[in-house]
Amino acid sequence: MWHREGPFRFGDDADKQRASDDAVDALIAGSRFVAFGVGVRKGAFARDFQAAGIDPYLPTDVYALALQLLLERFVDYLHDRRSYPLGSLVLEAQGPRENAEHQLAVAETLVHGTQWVSERAFRRYVEPGVTFVPKQGSHPVELGDMLARDVYEWIRSDCRDEPRRWRLWGDKLYRRGDLRMGKFGLKVFPDSDIRDRIEAHRDGFRA
Repeated sequence: MWHREGPFRFGDDADKQRASDDAVDALIAGSRFVAFGVGVRKGAFARDFQAAGIDPYLPTDVYALALQLLLERFVDYLHDRRSYPLGSLVLEAQGPRENAEHQLAVAETLVHGTQWVSERAFRRYVEPGVTFVPKQGSHPVELGDMLARDVYEWIRSDCRDEPRRWRLWGDKLYRRGDLRMGKFGLKVFPDSDIRDRIEAHRDGFRA
C-alpha cells in the first residue's frame, strides 16, 4: 500500500488511487483509538549502547527494546484511566521463532520491569501473554502497520520530513501532562543527536 504496488496500484487510475487514499484517511480520522509508536534508530543504538554496553537495563535486541518502550507508555496510559483497566497485547504474527522471542520479551518485562517502571506496575496493568494474529487484509493491526511505517519514514529523515498522514496520526497519539517520562505516545531512541527536533515535535502537542 505504501509503495502503491500490486492491487494498490489501481491500474494507474488516479481517481481510484485518490479515492482509496481518502477512504484510509477517513478511516484513521473517524476510528476511536489511542496511538503509540516507538522507533529505535538501529545504527545509533548499536554504536552508542550495544557496542559500548553502557546501560545494563536495556535489552540488546532491537525488537525487545521497542516492545519495552512501548509497554512503558501503555502502562502510563492505563494507569491514568479512572477504571484502571487491564490491557492485553495483540501482535501481528511473524513466524514461530519470532513470535516466541516477542512473547519472551513481554514476559521478561512483566517479571523484571524496566529502569523506569516497576514489574508490579506492568503486572498490575498488562495481562500476561501475547495473542498473535496472521496478516489478514482487514484487521485493526493493519492500522498499526500503517502507523509504524510512517514512524519509520519520519525517523529515517532524522525527524525532518513528515509523512502525508502524519497529522492524522498526531491527533491520535497518547499525551498526558508535560509529555515527558513516558507520558507521550511516540518515542524515538536514541535521540541525543536529534533531541531538538524531537522536542520541537512534542511542542506542537503541548498546551
